[in-house]
Amino acid sequence: MRFHINQDFAAGVMFAAWGVAGLWLGRNYPIGTSLRMGPGYMPWMLCWLLIAFGAVIAIKGALTEGEKLTRWYFRPLLLVCAGVMAFAFLIENAGLPAAIIATVVIAALGGQEFRWIEVVLLAIGIAVGAAAIFVYGLGLPMPLLPR
Repeated sequence: MRFHINQDFAAGVMFAAWGVAGLWLGRNYPIGTSLRMGPGYMPWMLCWLLIAFGAVIAIKGALTEGEKLTRWYFRPLLLVCAGVMAFAFLIENAGLPAAIIATVVIAALGGQEFRWIEVVLLAIGIAVGAAAIFVYGLGLPMPLLPR
């Protein structure tokens, strides 16, 4: 058997690393029990799932021959992060739909194939769905219109 460093191996290591980082960042949150979950219970579970999936993907990638690592593209990384930051800055003052539309459009600009009609329709659909689920369905106090 031969050890392969390919895209699957790198992706698995990345997932596991994010899981470890999440565990470290949330180390002071009380976890609680399954019956009385604390604020750290779900992040703790999700981080362990990330670590487990990452390990499985990395081991599979290391044992099988796959696509070689290629160069990194920073445009998608930067624009997806910018989309998340736009959501954080817009959610309170611009409202949930505007924040979601801005996030989807900015993040979609990072892709290789950008089609305005598809992106706008997707953004509007997600905004309507999020408003229906979170504001009307769950009754969360999120603003729908700009202040």
